[in-house]
Amino acid sequence: MERGEFIKVCAFSCLGGSALISMLEGCGGSNYFAQFSLTNNQIILRKSEFQKVEKSNSKAEPARNVQRKYVLLNAESLKFPISVYMLSEDKYSALWLQCTHKGCEVKPNDQYLVCPCHGSEFTRAGDVQLGPAALPLKTFVTKTDHENIYIQL
Repeated sequence: MERGEFIKVCAFSCLGGSALISMLEGCGGSNYFAQFSLTNNQIILRKSEFQKVEKSNSKAEPARNVQRKYVLLNAESLKFPISVYMLSEDKYSALWLQCTHKGCEVKPNDQYLVCPCHGSEFTRAGDVQLGPAALPLKTFVTKTDHENIYIQL
């Protein structure tokens, strides 16, 4: 194989591999951006935003309701989204998704949050469980009633 052909094959392989990785990442768990209202520095989020209907692959099985572990809120007035985790039936944590280490956007998962820039990990309550971040994520005070979650900004 000649040098020019080798370089061309390597370049196309790298591009193809990058495209494949992007496609696979897109197919992974997707984040749900919930609907909410914002008035007087308070977010009102319906508890029903944590419910989703999961369709069955089989026609014999009916669709079922599944509880989301967290939802995301994207307010124009904030530079980063807010992740709201359901900790128990009436207890929620609302976390600003800016890493306290270098300011990157933290990515939520079902059980923890991770910073893709330097690997810091945080609990669903925002506490540091793995550095280099030394400070917890910014949290917001939450209150609930029978149908809503109130998040004070």
